[in-house]
Amino acid sequence: MTSPEHPALTGLTVAVTAHRRASEQGGAFERHGARVRYAPALKLTPADEDDGVLAATRDLIAAAPGTVLVTTGYGLKRWLAVAQEHGLGEELLAALRASTVLSRGAKATGQLRASEIPCACTGSSGRTAELVDRLLAGDPAPRGTVTVQVHGTPDEEQLDRLRAAGLPVRVVAPYRWESADEGSRLAALVRDVVEGRVDYLTFTAAPAVDAVFDAARTLGELEDLQRALRDGRCTAVAIGPVCVQPLEEAGIPAVVPERFRLGAMVKAVCDHAREAASR
Repeated sequence: MTSPEHPALTGLTVAVTAHRRASEQGGAFERHGARVRYAPALKLTPADEDDGVLAATRDLIAAAPGTVLVTTGYGLKRWLAVAQEHGLGEELLAALRASTVLSRGAKATGQLRASEIPCACTGSSGRTAELVDRLLAGDPAPRGTVTVQVHGTPDEEQLDRLRAAGLPVRVVAPYRWESADEGSRLAALVRDVVEGRVDYLTFTAAPAVDAVFDAARTLGELEDLQRALRDGRCTAVAIGPVCVQPLEEAGIPAVVPERFRLGAMVKAVCDHAREAASR
């Protein structure tokens, strides 16, 4: 039973593996009564150098109009900032506004709107594959080179599908992932999950799942970790369909909100905890 005096997550421990907006996420769980463990797995950092971003930007400007897949709001914001720093900001905006632009999800669409860049369509699944499906089906029809703004590690499978269809592809990588683990916090988290001291293990990016699995593998405890997540000692939580993929591939059930938002994820965890408490 929950009430203002006894919030849904009272007595439960929630682990936050995010680096970006970690305090906001943790604070939301704390307001529902949870004890929060912070163990950031990965963080976004600018690309090692901007030469590749600038080369792709100049190519896009010279060849516009084309087709552009925007996969993250942060990636687009960073791309525009790099272009602005090197005197190409207005030209890039003009090229994007003249191109057919597809968005992977709501955050990317929000950044497009903020930049006054028309968006031909927004994916509903949060997967780059959906945008590629639409292009290959001619909805909308691709124009010129397909520029893909990748988020961290490129989705080579989707890039290969575009190339196999005879479409020229250009990749823009404004940022990359790097380890955010400090003081072996991931190792300690893995052990606590295995030993049943964590109730919910949250993820906001698929690479963070891989990072936690890698930490467990290094400890020789990957099978134990995955077993703990399968048998209910700890419940995995993923913010959306892309994030949940590595969990599904490992046969791990997860709580996934209907809307791919932080607030919706917190609500989904609270609902899950209430349901578990009522059994």
